Amino acid sequence: MRLLSAFTALTVLSAAIAQAAIPGDIDRAFAMYTELPSALLPILENVKDKESAEEAAPLLNQVLPQVYDARTNLMKIENLSPAVQAEVLAKYEKKMRSEWGKVYEHIFRLQSNRCYDSLALFKQFHTLCMMLNQ
Repeated sequence: MRLLSAFTALTVLSAAIAQAAIPGDIDRAFAMYTELPSALLPILENVKDKESAEEAAPLLNQVLPQVYDARTNLMKIENLSPAVQAEVLAKYEKKMRSEWGKVYEHIFRLQSNRCYDSLALFKQFHTLCMMLNQ
């Protein structure tokens, strides 16, 4: 029983040390980027026609500074050690792929529908796409 308790404690300690391997600024940058879909998805999902596209334009415009800040913080990261890279992947990869996959589904949908001929949405949408492609 003592061996099991020691093993459990060692496992918890190892996990805590592994999580601590991500420097704070890098962790914040990835956390911020990973949370962007929660702001973008409700806006993009609701665009179904020209009227909803027109309504979405100012909402998307309000989120663009967050996208800019998140991308800027990520761009500041020049390289990651293999240990930090592994921890970042373990912590953020699944959510990032899942949530950003949903965002990109809507981006492709809006591209194929030409933003429902809304010039107002197109301007914000184009800016969003430019930021994401950097």
